[in-house]
Amino acid sequence: MSTPALSRVARASVGLSQRLARPTVEQLAYAVIALLSFVTRFWDLGSRALHHDESLHTYFSWVYEQGNGYIHHPMMHGPALFHLDALAYLLLGSSDWASRVPAALFGVALVLLPAFLRGERFLGRWGALAASAFLLFSPSVLYFSRFIRHDIFAVVATTLLFICFLRYVERPERRWLVLFLVTGAFMLTTHEVTFVSVFILVTFVALAFAARVAPVLLATSGVALAIFGLLLVFFERLGVPGLPSIPWENPTSEAIVAFAIRLLTHPITLAAIGIGLLWLLWSWRLVARSKPPDQSWTAWLRQASPPGSVARALGNAFSDRFGLAWGTSIGLALFVTLYTSLFTNLGGLASGTFGALGYWLGQHGVQRGEQPWFYYLVMMPQYEPVAVFAFPIGAAVTLWGGVRTVLRGVPFPRRWQTTAFLAYWSTVMLAVLSWAGEKMPWLIIHISVPMCLLAGLLSGLVLERLEHEWRTWRPTQRRIALTLGSIVVLLLAQWYLAMTWLTAGPYDTTTSVAVRTIRAGSAAWLRFTWIPVLIAVILLLATTVDRGWRPYARTLALAWLSALLLFQVHAGWRLTYREGDVPRDMLIYVQTSPHVVQLTRDLERLSLELTGGLGLEIWYDSGTQWPMNWYLREFPNRRYFGTTISALPDHPPPVILYSLEFLRPETDTLLRGSYTAFDYPMRWWYPEETTYRAFAIAPELKTPSRQNLQTNQPPPYSFADVLRSIWRSIASAREPDQQAKLFRLVALRELPSPIGSYRFRVYVRNDLVPAFREARIDQPRLDAVLAAPPVPTEGERTG
Repeated sequence: MSTPALSRVARASVGLSQRLARPTVEQLAYAVIALLSFVTRFWDLGSRALHHDESLHTYFSWVYEQGNGYIHHPMMHGPALFHLDALAYLLLGSSDWASRVPAALFGVALVLLPAFLRGERFLGRWGALAASAFLLFSPSVLYFSRFIRHDIFAVVATTLLFICFLRYVERPERRWLVLFLVTGAFMLTTHEVTFVSVFILVTFVALAFAARVAPVLLATSGVALAIFGLLLVFFERLGVPGLPSIPWENPTSEAIVAFAIRLLTHPITLAAIGIGLLWLLWSWRLVARSKPPDQSWTAWLRQASPPGSVARALGNAFSDRFGLAWGTSIGLALFVTLYTSLFTNLGGLASGTFGALGYWLGQHGVQRGEQPWFYYLVMMPQYEPVAVFAFPIGAAVTLWGGVRTVLRGVPFPRRWQTTAFLAYWSTVMLAVLSWAGEKMPWLIIHISVPMCLLAGLLSGLVLERLEHEWRTWRPTQRRIALTLGSIVVLLLAQWYLAMTWLTAGPYDTTTSVAVRTIRAGSAAWLRFTWIPVLIAVILLLATTVDRGWRPYARTLALAWLSALLLFQVHAGWRLTYREGDVPRDMLIYVQTSPHVVQLTRDLERLSLELTGGLGLEIWYDSGTQWPMNWYLREFPNRRYFGTTISALPDHPPPVILYSLEFLRPETDTLLRGSYTAFDYPMRWWYPEETTYRAFAIAPELKTPSRQNLQTNQPPPYSFADVLRSIWRSIASAREPDQQAKLFRLVALRELPSPIGSYRFRVYVRNDLVPAFREARIDQPRLDAVLAAPPVPTEGERTG
């Protein structure tokens, strides 16, 4: 190495040493956030039983790690998870804890990603710190960072992709372009929801490009969409059928070809292609008129748009052929490697592109889970109040900044582009996922992450102004600000404690599950508990309106924010650590019971007692296959028998696991001749029907009985019917009983009905029952709980 190079390295080392010796407050804050994120993501990571879907992912990852290959199937999303989990097993061994290590690491990375947006045009220093804090204390992000599903990998990749986009727009450095392309390729190997992310990015870029250098494109696009909409109405009046259904369930090549022909020759498809081509030619001619004939498109883009604009970034990107080649090559290599399972399954390239898109578009009509349109609208406020409050404010700030710029001709606000992008990301993702036929709780992080970033940006603006004012305030003003903020926090805490006490009355034992009632004589007082909240709101509004007191409004806003964050800490702690294996939360949806893990340990001890290893023969049926494929993976003599046992062999197996779904009375009688039976819950689920489904009418659901749980009105339902149902739910919150029920549900997760369960039966051969009892922990209590009654006959069931 040359002398100048050595001197540069030496200077850099000295500078790094000085920065580490004297860290700034911001660096210390990030260090604390990093430590907390690592602890919260990894603490007690393997204690909760693997969810049904988790067991699918972990089992096939384990099969892959054992050298038996992996073939991509769209049903289980992208291949990135399976490669990461297989690597975790290779390095750490296979266990529930090791299965979740990749998700937890990505969860830590997600919390720290806002640090890349510390710039003044993005979130700002305070805003990036706030965004990291919001992601750290987000209950949904925390829970699904400890959950081995694809969503945490997808949302981290999406966030990094959008960070690269924003950073490249600000300063077109090649590293951001290359990282953007590589991250985009990895993102597409995680989850099909990333197609929505691609749509968000492409449409935002198109809108920003058109608004900056070719406003005529906005007009031509509007005309094209209007014509297409009129044609759809015309086709409907003519009785033209809708687009053909996608053959999503294990289609043959003939079925795929037939579908492609029907789709491409359908009138709607032909109309869309024709209008699209006409729009493209029309728009091309109009835009080409504004470009000098002797100038290239990239040069024109760089000249026609100012630095820091999306259009200018497009021109720079298309002119950087070396960066495009490097990024595309690395990204394509990554995409091909993962989808072909390290080049052992070339068919993965087809299943990961057209197959994945077709499969999940086909699921829209299936409506797996059959969740209503308001699913995320009622879920988000229960867990993400900070993001929920920030979202409409961010949307309003975006609209006001854009309108102000257009009407007054002033420059866009400093962070308007970032605010607009985050608001657009949040809006489109919420709209698309609410429209999609399949809605599941783990998809919520694709909504909460952009809203948390938006909340961080807005909080950063408040903190920056407050920091400046704090330096200029006299001691008296500082004391006033601290006093007002403390009063707001105390008022909100008083409301919470008062609601907790007043609603903690005697249990109502007449219902299917014992629920708390309002304390005797306290129904009238329940309305007065809202006075502290009203005072806190009035203080915030009054200080916002009065110019003399407006600086204190920022302190009050932060006080409200602190109170909401405390609630999120409470919700996240209970959801993740205290009751993570019991579905009292809407976020949990369905969960494998802890009895499954305990049974596995009991069977391991029994096997060690009888065989000296894990050689115990265990039979299990289709209903217990998941998660038992995973939990019995180390038992070489496990046997899957489907759904029925017609006769026992001469040497019956020591243990049989049989789900009550497939267990028939005659089979139960057959087995009880040689076995002793014990019942266990396999998994249990959140009671949706009695908690949130009655909020509004959902006419889009395919099951008529689920469309309206409010009234006896039969379908069909109009838009006015839906609005009236929403108003009825809102108006019912005026009643003290409803307020108490809602508070106990959201704050303390006290359910109005029992959780549902899917049960299975463990048959232990009679000669091994003493050894099995000896192997189990807390045997008397479990014997009382798990003693299995005979399976009822068909007549007894209907009776």
